[in-house]
Amino acid sequence: MNQISMPATADSAASHKIKHLMHPEEFSCDSIQVSEFEFSTDTSKRHHIESPKDGLVFIFNLKSDIQCSSTSRNVQINLGSFQSIMISEHQNIHLIYPAKADYHFCILTVTHLADLGNFKANFLHANFDSKSSDECWYTGIPNIKLSNFIFDLMNLKHSTANNQHLIMGYANIIIGSKLAEFQQYTDESLQQVDLKSDEIDRIHECIQFVRENFAQQIDIDLLCLKTALSPQKLQKGFRELYGSTVNSFIKDFRLEKAEELMRTTEMNVSEVVYSIGLTSRSYFSKIFREKYALSPNDYLKKFKFQNA
Repeated sequence: MNQISMPATADSAASHKIKHLMHPEEFSCDSIQVSEFEFSTDTSKRHHIESPKDGLVFIFNLKSDIQCSSTSRNVQINLGSFQSIMISEHQNIHLIYPAKADYHFCILTVTHLADLGNFKANFLHANFDSKSSDECWYTGIPNIKLSNFIFDLMNLKHSTANNQHLIMGYANIIIGSKLAEFQQYTDESLQQVDLKSDEIDRIHECIQFVRENFAQQIDIDLLCLKTALSPQKLQKGFRELYGSTVNSFIKDFRLEKAEELMRTTEMNVSEVVYSIGLTSRSYFSKIFREKYALSPNDYLKKFKFQNA
């Protein structure tokens, strides 16, 4: 196994970049560093990460399982697809990538936690200080809803302007969502998920199918056929893992893509409608106004005026 150790040595975002085996795509603002990794392994590899003294490191996995271990305590966990983990206050972690696999994950490094929201320190570090190995480095269930924030954050690197307020905002949402997930785990009355691991995997595949094929005609019958899940089980999985129905997820994803096309291309409204898999311009106008409080035409006019 090839080993590369990369300890953190500084407290600034610029000097605290985590240097990785594969060159990540990175961007930063103030005390926040965002690093996206996508690579394959022929042999097993590993590297070491240490959290900043006054901050934290958040890792969200999007693909093949990553093994995590600590040299300072007897903790070994598996970080599966759509799971996440946080380390803080000089804690260290080894990420191990087994051979013959494809990896895609995001690492969010915050060098000064005080720059973010008013997170309560005791609650933030509760899972790290726990004596129960089941609670240390809590990974949670696969969290599809949180993955949307991760994708949005990583896509900011393609923005024409590196908006530090957006980066800061997404960092707050992501960390806050992780803490809410942990709170639900510790509060038995809030625990709801009742899905088998293979069912969760199939729902992940379903989400990815929608992301890649949103321009096609997609309905729940097609997704049930793709996943071999009943309509009831598929709806239950979407509600528990994403907090939405199947149709609401498809609609929201299409609207987000439509808004992106309106900002980044010269398409007119009709072209946008057909590009996202819809056929009715009036229906599109209705749901677009419900989400963005503007008609598509007014949105285009406003955006073009702001960029004139």
